[in-house]
Amino acid sequence: MPSKEKVNILWFRNGLRLHDNQSLHKATTDKSRKLLPLFIFDGETPTTKHCKYNKMAFLLECLEDLDTQFWYHGGKLNLVEGDPVEVFRKISKHFVIDKVCFDQDCEPIWLERDNAVKNFCGTHKIQVDESIGATLWDPLEIIAANGGSPPLTYSQFSHVTKGIGPPQRPMPDVDF
Repeated sequence: MPSKEKVNILWFRNGLRLHDNQSLHKATTDKSRKLLPLFIFDGETPTTKHCKYNKMAFLLECLEDLDTQFWYHGGKLNLVEGDPVEVFRKISKHFVIDKVCFDQDCEPIWLERDNAVKNFCGTHKIQVDESIGATLWDPLEIIAANGGSPPLTYSQFSHVTKGIGPPQRPMPDVDF
């Protein structure tokens, strides 16, 4: 029986771009691992559950653009449907998953989904690398710096971010 190929998964959720994508950088640091870019239609995210035609059309255009960008670099974006844990379970039957990289989804309603994925990865000895991608600062760092609660006014937010310092500069493009 041939050995399974080792992969790093880049799980796209909200940050549908290659430019300035920290998760992409983390998924491609080890060139001995194949990159497996993935978007999961799970039927639960706001983009795939409660959206009208225009929003779905925009999502599909973004995914098509991402696929074209990967094609330009000799790859492709993989689109699948299902529960993320089940998707990763099925992928692990065909590949050795070394790492799953994705952008943090800081909304509390997605905590259960993300924790389920992290638990699956932990029990299967898969490294998880969660990056800040949709915000300039880490929302959890903002809350911690504000004494454990989110800033409720812009002036409070400005005060907190001045104490944290400037946001990270944009990431350079990845060399595929």
